[in-house]
Amino acid sequence: MTARLFVNARLVLADRVEPGWLRTDAGRITALGYGSPYPAGGAPIVDVGGAYLAPGLVDLHCHGGGGAAVYTGDPADVRTAAEAHLRRGTTAMLGSVATVDQPLMRAAARAVCEAARDPGVPNLVGVHFEGPFLAPARRGAQTESALRPPDRTLLEDLLELADGLPTVMTIAPELPGALDLIAAYSGDCVFAIGHTDATYDQVRAAADAGARHVTHLFNAMPPLGHRTPGPVAAALTDPRLTYELIADGQHVLPPVLALATGDGTRAVLVTDAMAAAGLGDGRYAFADRTVDVSGGTARLAGTDRLAGSTAFLTDCVRHLVRAAHVPVHTALRMATANPADVLDLPGRGALEPGHRADLVILDAHLRPQTTYLA
Repeated sequence: MTARLFVNARLVLADRVEPGWLRTDAGRITALGYGSPYPAGGAPIVDVGGAYLAPGLVDLHCHGGGGAAVYTGDPADVRTAAEAHLRRGTTAMLGSVATVDQPLMRAAARAVCEAARDPGVPNLVGVHFEGPFLAPARRGAQTESALRPPDRTLLEDLLELADGLPTVMTIAPELPGALDLIAAYSGDCVFAIGHTDATYDQVRAAADAGARHVTHLFNAMPPLGHRTPGPVAAALTDPRLTYELIADGQHVLPPVLALATGDGTRAVLVTDAMAAAGLGDGRYAFADRTVDVSGGTARLAGTDRLAGSTAFLTDCVRHLVRAAHVPVHTALRMATANPADVLDLPGRGALEPGHRADLVILDAHLRPQTTYLA
């Protein structure tokens, strides 16, 4: 919480990268300026050495990392995963609870929400329920036997566990009763359209009902067709919807990433990271599933079905810049301000006076060097 003066930095702003300096005090950004000289004032100086100084990253969709899954029901696993992402620049994240059998899903939600209220897990801010109201044919790596039709009582049980924490729920809007749930509870959580066979019109109807987000665009949904536009076209053309992109090099290839990024105002980078993020290749058993990781790609054991990613959010930013040729400031906006806006997290996601001093220093190759939390 001490004052600091960051100098010789490449400040990553919403619309550009600008050489300059930034001052913090009592956990907040107090001032910033461009070029030099920087102001005197007695604060300890951090010479960034020409590296990038960016807002701390915000991940809306993360199932684990560092060898731990967040949905085992054990708060210690949640802490391990959150710490792994914090070390790599993610200063705010949701713990994503996969669709698993109901007793485990409730226990997992309880553990994530308990950790989000624990000062010892400072970068975990809320919970993402990836289901259980998903289309069976588009379940991806979700447990088929745990899928449920939209159910008001079950939704209320999960929201009660969240108890006001920032909450996202992925839902397939074409399921009977889904639109009614979205209309009734969109004030209590952010409904994200995903794991769906919805048509273009059904996605628009979900947005009419109050849905505002799309889970991992292109994945676990019908592909874009010029006569059957489906969820992809709805997400890309409806200004009410933000949408996730997994830029790990596996889930969405670079030309499509470049196309979907657009001007960067509605796209949100996510990791969809699972427990093997940060580990090497091999076979791993986590919670209810066994995965094989080869060349950094995670698949359900014995299948070709992707089972999340092994990336951290800084990896996704770096891939978006290198492979899809997205400007640095745009890629980082998709991992900072945009997701913070989805969750309505005040004072996060931008280098602005009054905002939290959540910062990450990235080298010239966008590799994380140092993370500052408040």
